[in-house]
Amino acid sequence: MPQTAHVAAPTSNAEYEALQNQAHEAYRSGDFHRALQLCQSVYLVNANKTDVLLLIGAIYYQMGNYEQCIAFNDRCILLDPHMAEAHANLANALQQLGNFDMAVIYYQSALRLKASFTDAYNNMASALVQKGLIPQAVECYNAALQINPNLVDVHNNLGDLWRAQGQVGRQAAQQCYSEALRIDNTYAPAWRGLGDMFRENNEHSQAVTCYQEAVRLRASYADAYTGMGVSLKELKRKEEAEHCFAQVVRLRPHCALSLGNLAGVYYEQGKLNEAIQSYQEAIAREPNFPEAYNNLGNALREASRPDEAIACYTMCIQLQFARPQNAQMARALQANPQMAAMQQAQRLGVAYNNLGGILKMQGRAAEAIACYEHVALLQPDSPEAHANLASAYKDAARQDTAIASYRRALQLRPDFPEAFANLVHSLQCICEWQDRQTLFVRLEGEVRRELAADRLPPVQPFHAMAYPFSAELALKISAKYAEYCAVTAARMGVPKLPHPPARPLQVGQRLRIGYVSGDFGNHPLSHLMASVFGGHDRSRLEVFCYALSPSDGSEWRQRIEQEAEHFLDVSAWSVGDIAGKISSDEIQVAINLNGYTKGARNEIFALLPAPVQTSYMGFPATTGASFLPYLITDRVVAPDNCQHCYSEHLAYMPNCYFVNDYKAAHQDVLDEANLPTRTENGLPENRIIYACSNQLYKYDPETFNSWCNILKRVPDSVLWLLRFPPYGEPMIRQEAANRGLDPNRIIFTDVANKPVHIRRSGLGDVFLDTPLCNAHTTGCDVLWGGCPMITLPLERMASRVAASLCYATGLGHEMVVNSQQEYEEKAVELGLNHNKRLGLRQRLKDVRLSCPLFDTTQWVKDLETVYFKMWDIHCEGQGPRTFDV
Repeated sequence: MPQTAHVAAPTSNAEYEALQNQAHEAYRSGDFHRALQLCQSVYLVNANKTDVLLLIGAIYYQMGNYEQCIAFNDRCILLDPHMAEAHANLANALQQLGNFDMAVIYYQSALRLKASFTDAYNNMASALVQKGLIPQAVECYNAALQINPNLVDVHNNLGDLWRAQGQVGRQAAQQCYSEALRIDNTYAPAWRGLGDMFRENNEHSQAVTCYQEAVRLRASYADAYTGMGVSLKELKRKEEAEHCFAQVVRLRPHCALSLGNLAGVYYEQGKLNEAIQSYQEAIAREPNFPEAYNNLGNALREASRPDEAIACYTMCIQLQFARPQNAQMARALQANPQMAAMQQAQRLGVAYNNLGGILKMQGRAAEAIACYEHVALLQPDSPEAHANLASAYKDAARQDTAIASYRRALQLRPDFPEAFANLVHSLQCICEWQDRQTLFVRLEGEVRRELAADRLPPVQPFHAMAYPFSAELALKISAKYAEYCAVTAARMGVPKLPHPPARPLQVGQRLRIGYVSGDFGNHPLSHLMASVFGGHDRSRLEVFCYALSPSDGSEWRQRIEQEAEHFLDVSAWSVGDIAGKISSDEIQVAINLNGYTKGARNEIFALLPAPVQTSYMGFPATTGASFLPYLITDRVVAPDNCQHCYSEHLAYMPNCYFVNDYKAAHQDVLDEANLPTRTENGLPENRIIYACSNQLYKYDPETFNSWCNILKRVPDSVLWLLRFPPYGEPMIRQEAANRGLDPNRIIFTDVANKPVHIRRSGLGDVFLDTPLCNAHTTGCDVLWGGCPMITLPLERMASRVAASLCYATGLGHEMVVNSQQEYEEKAVELGLNHNKRLGLRQRLKDVRLSCPLFDTTQWVKDLETVYFKMWDIHCEGQGPRTFDV
């Protein structure tokens, strides 16, 4: 027998009995170490006394030392084979060690010795459940109840068994719990059982009522607090749920699962630091806890700690492959290998999916695809798996495989709005126009249905910008995404942020403005705005740049970092911390340069870190966001008859709102000796070249009809397009052939780096713009290159930017048209009338250094006037309003 602290051995029968009584009392009070000390002294006097051996076995059982429990009960049986209690106690220990077959044999021995042994029936039923022998377990419980119908614990256990069978056993479970409570209305486990039953049936209010009664009766009932926490969480009563899970942690401080539940409710409330700490504590207690690693990864991802999140997801996957992780899982695998394999595939799929998502966010497309391919292999019948894989292919510009995967997802689940919307967008990206009108009719219906159901629509605002949707629908889409951002921000638990006082600036006081963007780097926004951030008048403005993306090492990033007065890389910060920093920096006007583009974190603005907030440049459409009450634009882009397209108050620039840096950054284009030849770019030297270097998603069949008509009417002409993406080229050539145009008259060129692209942009004779979504940055490229464009402004912002660019050259009346027919006629005229075309080209070249479009210095001064006007209006205390400067 293992040694414990010494208790003097009894010297008389009276002492012997006294020690034995003390041992029983210590056992009943839960002081198992003291009970064992007392029993040891008695044992040393008489090692063959069966009642002492039985008590020692019971003590070891309570202490979790099941091997010693078995040893002492086995000795007891050797001394007295007819002692039913020893057989049953040995069976209990075997059951705890997972040896259910031997446990059942010993329970049966106990019952042969003592047919009325209800505890043996009750515990054998538990072992039979573990073996998957449900009917036999029910028979055991019923046998116990035939002996004594008033056994509340047996009624309760039978209720738990029926409840575990799902909906088919619900009625029987309720009867069992109700009978237990009829016998003893203060029996807390039956209230817990009823609570579990209601919770599993999504009747959470009733469940909470039952759990509350359970914990009233038994204040330390951890299982009841756990169930109540789950139901409260489902009822969105998250603070109360947090209290319940915290209570469980206090009751079970070493339980990893309890810590995981608490961490989960922290996460759902946006308490990321607390969630991360609790998940880490759970893992410290149970290192073999893959779900905790997965959920910790989610929290780290939300806290903008992507590398740590990736490590957690990877560890989760490694642990999943090391199955089974414990005896219970090993038993489940043995009992039902197919079900266990399905569950493992599902768990692995979740981890791979999360890992793929964060790799996708980091632009690691190939690794993301590999993760999503794993998910699709693990869950081949999951439409979500194929849709996520398709999205990864799409991000990697593999539109052909993306389309196939989206179609597979829709085969598995025809009513899958997100997959359908992404399929339509993928088809649009490669100009696959078969059934286009039908697809867009269905897509609009899907969007309106989701909006009517108060759900996030499947079409993103950035995609809607280029779709043939009404202004009313596009605004609703943006507004719903803005609402989602606001709700997400509210969940973060960030307190209201202080603002600088609304007072007019004093003499010598500078206006503090903050630019927030994920595009400070090799991105069109920085190509256009690189000189703006350092070009502000530092005597009047103090400029802060908050970078939402890490440095890409590009010349544009380096320039902005060096020239901006304050530049802060906050890419690894949480949304709440970034908003808090903007607030503590006392920013008076905050400028959102992303909108709904990649890398945006609009939740920052939803937290209202600055008293004046505006959208500008990055997203050429309405944000629909109450937290972005201003949009900086111009009168061409947003005339009075188009103000219904916007939720914002409009701040009108005097000329084109769209800035560029070409006069400073691309002076080389002005010297034609620096420019490439047509031959060097695979273009014919002596033919009329109509060009469009817009991405293919901006094309539409009606415009392409016009292009084909133009080429037919100008025989000595070609159409020069960009392989953006390459998978669109065969589609475009086929569309041309379908319209009776020789596909060889279309010349495709690969995407080039920015300097090369701008230098070659002037090689075309006439740029043909896309009406639904214009050339924006590209429009600046071609106009700076001296190539005139033809553009047809429609109603929404993205369709009117090119017109604004053209008018800012002073030559807009020669390039902006009012109808599709005029578009075609103007293009034909410039193709056939060489003098007119060459004259327009020369005039365009002549005004490049003097026109407002390329006068960045004056443009910055005008923008500063906008900011000062916004602040003045704010100080008036009457709220934002539309204005001109």
